[in-house]
Amino acid sequence: MTAAKLPADCETKDDVRAEIDRIDQALLTLFAERHGYVTRMAEIKTDPHEAYDPTRIEAIITKVRERSLDLDLDEDQAELIWRTLIDWNINYEKGIIAARRRAR
Repeated sequence: MTAAKLPADCETKDDVRAEIDRIDQALLTLFAERHGYVTRMAEIKTDPHEAYDPTRIEAIITKVRERSLDLDLDEDQAELIWRTLIDWNINYEKGIIAARRRAR
């Protein structure tokens, strides 16, 4: 495995693509780890309505926007990504909780 290159050290499109592929793999690994915790949360919750917590969601979004600014990222784009992730997680949790309740 080769060492990561800084963006400025990439001299070709292939160099850039290789680094994006490396980062994408790291992101997928992190999403998979996060998914394990989302699954566990769904196992702990007892009512499908618990999956949607607007206060918690807005706290997360506020934090993501602040952290994005600290990283010189577009905070609107980061918010869009996180809202999509949160919406997916809500639906996933609701499905697990509802299925468990039906199985009783």
